[in-house]
Amino acid sequence: MTGSLPAYNCDFAATVFITASLVVAAVRWFHMCRPFNKNPRYYYPGRPFVLGVCLSSLLLLPYALNPESIDSWYLARVFFLPVCIYHFTILLFVFFGNIMKWERWRGPMLAIGMPMFAGLLIAVFFAVWEGDQIGTVIDEVVVKSTIWIVGIIISVMCLTIVTVVFIWAARFDRNEYSNREDLPVNTARKWVALVSVNMIAAWSTVFFCSRMTMEIVQLFFSVAQVVFIIIALHPQRQLIPEDPQTEAEAETETETERTVSPSPAGEQMYQRTISPKTRQEILDAIHTVVVEQKAFLDPHLTLQDVATRTGYNRTYITGLIKSEYGGFFTYINHLRLNHVEDYQKANPDATIQEAALESGFNSRQAYYAVRSALNR
Repeated sequence: MTGSLPAYNCDFAATVFITASLVVAAVRWFHMCRPFNKNPRYYYPGRPFVLGVCLSSLLLLPYALNPESIDSWYLARVFFLPVCIYHFTILLFVFFGNIMKWERWRGPMLAIGMPMFAGLLIAVFFAVWEGDQIGTVIDEVVVKSTIWIVGIIISVMCLTIVTVVFIWAARFDRNEYSNREDLPVNTARKWVALVSVNMIAAWSTVFFCSRMTMEIVQLFFSVAQVVFIIIALHPQRQLIPEDPQTEAEAETETETERTVSPSPAGEQMYQRTISPKTRQEILDAIHTVVVEQKAFLDPHLTLQDVATRTGYNRTYITGLIKSEYGGFFTYINHLRLNHVEDYQKANPDATIQEAALESGFNSRQAYYAVRSALNR
């Protein structure tokens, strides 16, 4: 693409996108539902990042003011791919990764993000600078190739985290977590769907490479931001009552209702295929890992973790824990409740907050919620 591009009235779509971003930023920062505003770090862990992402739309002002410029055109392309996909990736990572304590990709994401945003600032500089200079300073083929390469890398990272979040949600449905308030499953699925659709829209700006496509994508992203803020405005994480006296009212679901049992086929399978000796060996392995090695003290312990550490099939582990102990959640949290009592006896001056955290609970409120659910 050389020379001047034919003029096209794209500034309206860009202006709508920037305006929508600023409105979402203001709503996200200045409004929090009660009583969740008392604990924003728990209920809105990605709030500062959402503000930063929305404000970054101001970098598109040169394109909104001068859409006919080739330099502004490249600025818009860089912003929507790969920068926007990077935003989606960080959004998932900051919110769900913070909940699940998943730090594996923090280093690589920062390593890619810093030079990428440096490139974005260079694009802003060229767009602000009078005249179409990018073809004389940086070869256009290099710019296009860089957009493709970085876009692919960021997309792979985004798809990886989308997959991980999807797996987390599936494991939650199978009752594989020992702390149920860890993951808002409905929010996870909505965000995965929204991010996936937005990735397709971002890539369309490269595949079709037309101003009409760019205008449609900007308007689509404007709508997507509104959908996002509607989803995120009311926190989806489990409300943990602050006062232990309110636990009975808050825990409206019984343990039986909340526990997802293994499928009947799975239970019948392990009952038919393992001998009493093997059954006892598996139970001993579970006891070794969970009790003797104190795995139950890990607040993010999952059923898969236990299966991996024992070396036995997860179906067998699931069925035996269900039949012997009433379910994974019940088994692990009975051990945690006992540990709280033992810890308080050994440390008379310890607060309930300290005892709960030392026993594998995420918080004092989580301890009260579990104690109420298990009728202790």
